Amino acid sequence: MKKTTIVFDMDGVIFDSETMYINELITFFKIHHIDISINDCKRIIGVDHHKFRSIVYNFWQNKTSKEEFDRILNNYYDSLSRDYQAVINPGIYTLLEYLKNNHYKIALASSSSIQLVNQAISSAYLKHYFDLITSGEIFRQSKPNPEIYLYTINKLQSSKDETLIIEDSLPGIQAAVNAGVDVIALKDKNFGIDQSQAQIVVDNLVDIIKYLDKF
Repeated sequence: MKKTTIVFDMDGVIFDSETMYINELITFFKIHHIDISINDCKRIIGVDHHKFRSIVYNFWQNKTSKEEFDRILNNYYDSLSRDYQAVINPGIYTLLEYLKNNHYKIALASSSSIQLVNQAISSAYLKHYFDLITSGEIFRQSKPNPEIYLYTINKLQSSKDETLIIEDSLPGIQAAVNAGVDVIALKDKNFGIDQSQAQIVVDNLVDIIKYLDKF
């Protein structure tokens, strides 16, 4: 069936931000004399805010209470200045322009907080492309639970068959599969993510145009 609705994940799809987040986290723990590796940090890819905080607190080795750790980490993040334009994935403007010009419904459904999502897409001048932006923070369960995708599709008044989800992380791909929606994975080149459950894996975002033109 022809696709009329495209739903994007954000981190790892629109932005190569997962590498940036992991480097920030490694630096934070190094400041506090704790060594963690990229391999340790793979577990945070694609998870929501609450699960992220639970995972990284385990790295903290009980130096303080969870509440104090959250305060220290929040202060660290508040001190950062992120350049999302520097980590934008090649082809996103071309793909979004194609979708807009061909009258697709376009949504963003991210596990990240709405504050972070708005900051990222506004700084990269992308917000006007999206008909709907959904944050995982409004749901009780995060990806791989399909709720965020089912909610987004329903809000857009689309059907599952008409929808295509673009993901990269294992929890995100599983959420799309659990929702019963076709999913394309943008090829992971950094972390060895299992993307085998996606219908296809593309090397770059522009390849998605060729996929859509087949219908």
